Amino acid sequence: MKEIALHMLDIAENSLDAGATKVELLLELTTGGMLEFSILDNGKGMDDETLKMTSDPFFTSRTTRRVGMGIPLLRQHAELAGGGLKTRSEKGKGTELKAVFVAGHPDIQPLGDIEGCWMMLAAMHNDVNIELRCSTPKGDFEISSELARQELEVEHLNESALRTELKRLIRNNLAAIGFTDGKIDKTILNS
Repeated sequence: MKEIALHMLDIAENSLDAGATKVELLLELTTGGMLEFSILDNGKGMDDETLKMTSDPFFTSRTTRRVGMGIPLLRQHAELAGGGLKTRSEKGKGTELKAVFVAGHPDIQPLGDIEGCWMMLAAMHNDVNIELRCSTPKGDFEISSELARQELEVEHLNESALRTELKRLIRNNLAAIGFTDGKIDKTILNS
């Protein structure tokens, strides 16, 4: 996976496969120059043994394939960029995954299409509240699929023109806080 957004999409799909009705996608650029990417869900969670096995690329709970590269690859990319990965899960309560990267590190992956990731999840999973919360020293932005449906008075977010407008809204708000064109605005890192 070449972008953080693709990791986000992959891990969120794991949450949805685990029966989550709420998935939180968090992206924070700290004043200390760290990029923290987290996914929290209220899915079925994992016991300690299963949680340990998620680091093994040859383990997957999916029946559609025999390997599970998502979490091991994310861990590798975080470590290459001077950070790491932590996972926490409780059976019956959900899972939290947090990857940390040194934001100015030369090996950090680009953010990628964060707005497209959220839009795809929100449009495809109408029965799940997909939240996106982003923050940098320049400000905060958040959007929720549940709130978007309520505010727009629609049942689904999968209509093409609506998706286009929502992606534009998210892209503009991300740019306003320093996540521009799938990258971190370098001026934030130097301030």
